[in-house]
Amino acid sequence: MAAIGSGSSRRCLRFVVAILIASVGLYACGGAETEDNGLSSGVRQTADGSSADGVAPSTPNGLTGTAVSPSQINLSWSASTDNVGVTGYRVYRNGVLLTTLGNVTTYQNTGLSTSTTYSYTVQAIDGAGNASGQSTAVILTTPATLDTTAPSTPTGLTANAVSTSRIDLSWSASTDNVAVTGYRVFRNGALLITLGNVTTYQNTGLTAGVTYIYTVRALDAAGNVSGLSAAASATTLTTPDTTAPTTPTNLTAGAVSTSQINLSWSASTDNDVIAGYRVYRNGAFLIQLADVTTYQDTGLSASTTYSYNVDAIDAAGNVSGLSAAANATTLATPDTTAPSTPSGLTANAVSASQINLNWTASTDNVAVTGYRITRNGTLLTTLGNVTTYQDTGLAAATTYTYRVRALDAAGNVSSLSTAASATTLAVPDTTAPTTPTGLVATAISSARIGLSWSPSTDNVAVTGYRIYRNGVFLATLGNVTTYESAGLTASTAYSYNVDAIDAAGNASGTSTAASATTLAPNTATLAWDAVTAPSLSGYRIYYGTAPGTYFQSVGGGVDVGNVTTYTVTGLSSGLRHYFAATAYDSKGDETGYSNEVFKDIP
Repeated sequence: MAAIGSGSSRRCLRFVVAILIASVGLYACGGAETEDNGLSSGVRQTADGSSADGVAPSTPNGLTGTAVSPSQINLSWSASTDNVGVTGYRVYRNGVLLTTLGNVTTYQNTGLSTSTTYSYTVQAIDGAGNASGQSTAVILTTPATLDTTAPSTPTGLTANAVSTSRIDLSWSASTDNVAVTGYRVFRNGALLITLGNVTTYQNTGLTAGVTYIYTVRALDAAGNVSGLSAAASATTLTTPDTTAPTTPTNLTAGAVSTSQINLSWSASTDNDVIAGYRVYRNGAFLIQLADVTTYQDTGLSASTTYSYNVDAIDAAGNVSGLSAAANATTLATPDTTAPSTPSGLTANAVSASQINLNWTASTDNVAVTGYRITRNGTLLTTLGNVTTYQDTGLAAATTYTYRVRALDAAGNVSSLSTAASATTLAVPDTTAPTTPTGLVATAISSARIGLSWSPSTDNVAVTGYRIYRNGVFLATLGNVTTYESAGLTASTAYSYNVDAIDAAGNASGTSTAASATTLAPNTATLAWDAVTAPSLSGYRIYYGTAPGTYFQSVGGGVDVGNVTTYTVTGLSSGLRHYFAATAYDSKGDETGYSNEVFKDIP
């Protein structure tokens, strides 16, 4: 157990349990969440009464490592962010502080034992002493024996002269039994430079009109070196580059605080290569950048309007025209308004080890940037601006209680939401849904057949259905009980089956088949309400090509039987046909025409 201080008014207590294959940290520190205690987030008072930075950096993520030799492990991670600035990182090995670094995102741990497993985590710190949570652990084992295998020889080396003084090289990456750590570039047979694990290099400062020959070899952390690649040569250009880059476009300026405006623009193009951009503020030169398309202008005055332009330069010093101006006004006062409290939080156990959370988005006077989730009163994770989360790796048959709070870019934090609880399933879901029943197939037209069926049931929940046509899989649907099969051939019989699936991937048996034959071309299917009469014998269908004029009845006036649907075939193409129905009884008495309907026959 170790106490780690960060200023006289701030103390962090950390409990770590380390085993060979796992490292778990339980802590309560500074900005770490338990329950809402009513204190202002991210602010503390100094001795003179002023406000000091109390916001911890974000937890490092993306921690990876490689055991490059029996005594060395290399680590890398994604940079953390902070409201002021990340100043460094602490590296822990097997739960114990190993070293404190500056603001870098790599570390080489040397002097290790062979065939030994090590667990690493990383924590970010800022200038005020605030410390983030520890990253997810990465576990690595050093090799058993010294690496004596050389990397493969680099292939595909190309050399391209882009100016009078520069040749660009590229090649295909080598492979190694452990890891390639870099490359040596030779020019005209002499070592030019040793690079890291990259596959490109720009050789500058060359003489115009001169041919240079290059080769490359790969090396690893143990000092093993590959053979030389095949040679590639190029001759530098003989005339200087006098073509300017295109003018930058789409310059935008956005104020993000009382003292900062962020700029972005679309990249320029050039016959050679863009070397960088120059930014102008209110018509005066501000800064020259590398080949990037964003810039954060800081140290500005509040409630002040600034105008910006950008131009591009290339390696030969040619300069584009100035971009169109973009204006922005810094914010009047710091954002101190917290987002609204998240609402509608629900927790749904979907397996023995997973609970899914959903909530309604919060609102903010500027913008919600993320959410913090607490589980059983302890901070679980900090998310981006999303409204769902899947909590995995849980214990079976266990109840968990969750709350959510929203945060914005200024570090303002909402109150905790109402709690939502769920209990994980006792055992993994292996129960398949019931087999769908009542499948019916009905021909809609010459190219479509409609399907419907009774819903299946499941011990958890049916998530969808799969459709099979003529015994071949056709489509996967959501939790619906109808489907329309389109693009069919006229006057053709099709057979369909359906099965049900759930979230665990369990599938029901296949339903009883249902068949239907698509209608012939130039047909019209009619349906009507039944007539109630003691001596009703049937119905007759009349149709023609003008409203109210029926030059023909089905079967020459012969009834269609005592049915309430009928398909008329053999209709004329390119005409609108009008239809009406009558009913008649056993005495031959016939009703008047029904309401008239029509259909256009293509």
